[in-house]
Amino acid sequence: MEEWTIMLQERPIKTFSIKNGERVTIGRGSEANVVIDNTAISRVHAALEMLNGVYFISDLKSLNGTMVNGEKVSEMVPVSPNDTINIGKFRLVPATTGDRQASSSSSVASMDLDDETVFVTSKKGTSGTSTAKQPLSDNAKEGPFIVVLQGHAHPPRLSIKGKSSIKIGKDASCEVVVGGWFVAAAQCYIIKRDEKFYIVPQRSWASTNLNGLQIKEERPLHLGDIIEIRSAKLQFG
Repeated sequence: MEEWTIMLQERPIKTFSIKNGERVTIGRGSEANVVIDNTAISRVHAALEMLNGVYFISDLKSLNGTMVNGEKVSEMVPVSPNDTINIGKFRLVPATTGDRQASSSSSVASMDLDDETVFVTSKKGTSGTSTAKQPLSDNAKEGPFIVVLQGHAHPPRLSIKGKSSIKIGKDASCEVVVGGWFVAAAQCYIIKRDEKFYIVPQRSWASTNLNGLQIKEERPLHLGDIIEIRSAKLQFG
């Protein structure tokens, strides 16, 4: 049995094992063996097989394609751990390689905003629910940042200075991972636009609350605002 890791921007997203004679499908849909909740990935995107100790990769008619050493593949082709394998925006590497790259990276890699579908957003005419009136500033020594005040969420503190977007939710690919029943893989985004920050909730069985009120569309963020997702309470500061 061997292990492989799916990477995004030098950050390990998921690790899975494969046995000789086994075929593992990778995709966004629940029917895939390895699920990556990202719209850059098709519902059933690619398959990795191990036959007589040799690995084979195949593309399953995906939208964004599967590439080996820069060449797009369609039929099943043999690959080795030394090959560069791309599944959409993601890379597939042996698990030991992913572990080494993760340990050498000191920063949290943010996912592009278009990696997930933003369901409800309004750029103009939205009135915030925030009661805090402090202006945002990127000149603060540490801020802006997200800090966990209570509940099951990590990391306990994340600087978002210099980032255009971060994802908050249950999936391991999120910059802030929040646990709890019915929390979506991508619960909400915090995006930067015109030097200001906004929270953009996504479809979820769990509500996204801002300063005690449930929100269903984009809202501006102010220093001191409190974001609540299930039992987790996060502060934007």
